[in-house]
Amino acid sequence: MANLGVKFEATTEETENQGGSYEPLPHMYAELWATAMDLDDTKDKRGTQAAINFEVTAPEEWKGKSFKEWWTIDHADGSANNSYWKFGKPQLSRFGRAVGVKIGPDTDTDDLTFKTFVAEVNYQPERPDGKGGTYKAKNQIGRFFYTDDAAKEPVPELGVIEDKPKPANDNRAPAANDNSKPAAAAKKTPW
Repeated sequence: MANLGVKFEATTEETENQGGSYEPLPHMYAELWATAMDLDDTKDKRGTQAAINFEVTAPEEWKGKSFKEWWTIDHADGSANNSYWKFGKPQLSRFGRAVGVKIGPDTDTDDLTFKTFVAEVNYQPERPDGKGGTYKAKNQIGRFFYTDDAAKEPVPELGVIEDKPKPANDNRAPAANDNSKPAAAAKKTPW
């Protein structure tokens, strides 16, 4: 066991809020930074996974909100069969470029933390897991924006991205310039 190294006593006031009140961020462009990055073994013990805590630094109304991502950054099965590795390795490279760090064998996790960058934060709603349960709603970085000389697009304005809802059943009449052929009229029978 590890001793905390300080005199510590919990109070009733501190424990009133039980925690667990995580609410995902909306789909947005945000300035973020990584506040913590831990490297652990993957579940199958054949690779390395980066557990990264991202925190919003701007826009102001979301400042301090955070979410966590897990990226498999190295795996013994570095083939097309390992979809986690195919996602995590490029994400870490993009993250490094976004914070101005060229990641190599000597890069320390401290080199990547507390450096701001802009990204599109995606929102994934709660959804079935295919096993009778559900995956909880979560956030994940969809796209990084770069500020180096090779950047291909400008950094967007920070804020919530207004997603256009998709209608479940669109009952609108066709447009006036609809050039499709009308449905064939049913033939009337003479009797």
